[in-house]
Amino acid sequence: MDSSDQVLGQSLGQSSGQSSHQLPVVIVPGFHDAALTRQWVRSLPSFVRPLIIDAYPTSPLAVYEWLQAHFSSDPNEPAAPIVGIAFSAGVIGLAGGLVLFNQSSGGSAKRLIAVDGFGVPVVGMPVTRISHDRFTHASSLPLGAGDVNFYADPAVDHLQLWGAPEAASGLEVQGWNLDQGVPMTAAEFLRRVLHAEWNKAFSWRAMV
Repeated sequence: MDSSDQVLGQSLGQSSGQSSHQLPVVIVPGFHDAALTRQWVRSLPSFVRPLIIDAYPTSPLAVYEWLQAHFSSDPNEPAAPIVGIAFSAGVIGLAGGLVLFNQSSGGSAKRLIAVDGFGVPVVGMPVTRISHDRFTHASSLPLGAGDVNFYADPAVDHLQLWGAPEAASGLEVQGWNLDQGVPMTAAEFLRRVLHAEWNKAFSWRAMV
């Protein structure tokens, strides 16, 4: 992890006052150039606080230990809502790590956004799939799919999806739907999903 990743991955205890209304989003990349992950992070909206997990991508235990070290486990404090985003091989580590973390924290991890998680089942928590083509989308549905998912159409390169989500046009589709959907880019879809999770976590606080 280079210096810029360390800044993105600083612990919650080092956050500014503004971050109290930012949604913590933990990110596990795959095995690829770190510059692609930095590009992905730049596509995230300002209401989220990205934290890149410095752990071996395919190790659920390593991811779980990172989560334990970076989020409060004080039983007298409410657990912070967390959303996870993982890419490619990173889906293996984050899917298992979040389930382990939920078992120890009472369910503070609210959703996993699995980006091109080839052949990786996701069970035990809500999941949203983002895929680089229709085939990956269709083959991932039996392994765990959300109420709404996205796939690029026309297809884009696997790494391009992670490095340039704003350039990946496709469809937001409901459930197991394969063809009928709402046209948008992967970046736009990601913002919609994250905004829905932010609303669940924080909108009620803005009214008090």
